[in-house]
Amino acid sequence: MDTESLLFAGAAVFFAAVAALYGVTSDEPAGSVLLTLPVGALALVAVYLRVQGRRIGGPRPEDLPDAVPGAGTGDIGYFPNSSAWPFVMAFGAVMTANAFVFGIWLAILGGLVFLAAVLGYAMEAET
Repeated sequence: MDTESLLFAGAAVFFAAVAALYGVTSDEPAGSVLLTLPVGALALVAVYLRVQGRRIGGPRPEDLPDAVPGAGTGDIGYFPNSSAWPFVMAFGAVMTANAFVFGIWLAILGGLVFLAAVLGYAMEAET
């Protein structure tokens, strides 16, 4: 995962340079903040990928320069089946966000829908 971590670290450095240049040449603070925020997010992903790459120990088959197409075959892990629960979860989150406009009662209802979706998705994935 070294290639991916370098890609994200390079993007973080790019955004840091652009944010610094924009901050020096512009009087508008909102643009500087919006250009600075991706630096932290991209650096976080780069560090995560670097740690996972070291945890795996050694290059993956697709990272080797002389890899063959069949080198990465085998068990690749668990993938959940398609489900309607993520849609219900998103609906609950939107209801909760709309509570800023309509009142606390909608936040309670949206939170209950969201919680039910989380529990439903967890129960479905368990089986």
